[in-house]
Amino acid sequence: MAAHSLSAVLKYKNNHVIRRYEKDYPHNRLSGDAAFIELMKFFWLAQQHKNAKKINPDNKELKFICAIYPEMSEIDDMWHTFLLFTKDYMSFCKIYFDDYVHHVPNVEEEAINEAQFKDDLTKYLSFIYDVLGEEAIINWFE
Repeated sequence: MAAHSLSAVLKYKNNHVIRRYEKDYPHNRLSGDAAFIELMKFFWLAQQHKNAKKINPDNKELKFICAIYPEMSEIDDMWHTFLLFTKDYMSFCKIYFDDYVHHVPNVEEEAINEAQFKDDLTKYLSFIYDVLGEEAIINWFE
């Protein structure tokens, strides 16, 4: 299956999910529409990262985890909300990514050292910038 473009993924909208997010998180900085768009961007970015690693498995610049950082908590809130609508979520994943996009919480018991954390974050931010641009970094890490 050919990968969908970012513009195709961004055309997907689910008003039930957006309304539920706005009900459950009325004090979040991101509106429901904005959080949904940013979640779509994150999903697409994660897929791009996965594909890039398959094509270039030895590329050291791709050796990071495409994850939700604490600064991205409102995007994670939207993901949790979307997961409540299981049929819609599964259908979306199948149509746009041909696979279920698992929400895997960080359960690492062993902390990585600060230098490794900074290196991983730098690679991640660079990838976000290269693939989605500065606006995504501002929206996600502000």
